[in-house]
Amino acid sequence: MQIHVKHQSDIITAYLFGELDHHSAEEVKTKLDDAIRKYSDANLVLDLKNLSFMDSSGLGVLLGRYKKIKMYGKNMYIKNANKQVEKVFDVSGIYKIIKKIK
Repeated sequence: MQIHVKHQSDIITAYLFGELDHHSAEEVKTKLDDAIRKYSDANLVLDLKNLSFMDSSGLGVLLGRYKKIKMYGKNMYIKNANKQVEKVFDVSGIYKIIKKIK
């Protein structure tokens, strides 16, 4: 699992590569938390174009980061989820909480 974080203006974009599961959840959580703290004046966009798999541990990471960024009065968005990840999001109802953007 790799994460590349880019900050530009009022947006943090986190590019996730690989699999977000119980093996990588803690690493992803730590890196996203660091970015949220460092750029607390920015919204968070998760670009999942290169995320090949996600399980319920990944959903937990995303929901936790959503709560954290909301504490700063900012928003979190998801974009470029593949079909497998999109199915996980649809079944879980996560799009009722975190908005999908193009």
